[in-house]
Amino acid sequence: MAITSGEVDTVDNGLAALGKLIEGDKALSAALKSPLHKSEEKAAVLAELSDKLGLPQLAKNFIGVVALNRRAGDIPGMAKSFAEKAAKHRGASRITARVATAITKDQTLILESAISKALGRTVTVDVEVDPALLGGLQIKMGSRLVDASIRTKLNNLTNLMKGA
Repeated sequence: MAITSGEVDTVDNGLAALGKLIEGDKALSAALKSPLHKSEEKAAVLAELSDKLGLPQLAKNFIGVVALNRRAGDIPGMAKSFAEKAAKHRGASRITARVATAITKDQTLILESAISKALGRTVTVDVEVDPALLGGLQIKMGSRLVDASIRTKLNNLTNLMKGA
């Protein structure tokens, strides 16, 4: 539907914003997953959030149907799945970069450019922060993982010392 109406990018951006908002608010996330709240109440809250975020009508309709079908807690995952399909539609690939500390928008663009050049195709990078990495980064492309984190290097060094 988003493809035929030409709204792939706006729906993708809207769902991504809503997904990040839900993931960033633990109380909201828990309430949307809770069976204690009626699906109509969840749909009303999500409709209000969708209006405040300025989501396109197609995305609002989708979110309403999802909430009424008792799947409101799954919206962040659905947003990520839609983002992957939207990237394929645009001829790009989505990858996930896990970093120890948050990086700036410019650093994300530099990372996207470097990975795109290395792979020979356009990629879009989703950044996740994981302080347990200590430093460095992990890049996940589909089922492949490139691990250049300090945590892994320290673990490898520890294992090497145990074997000596």
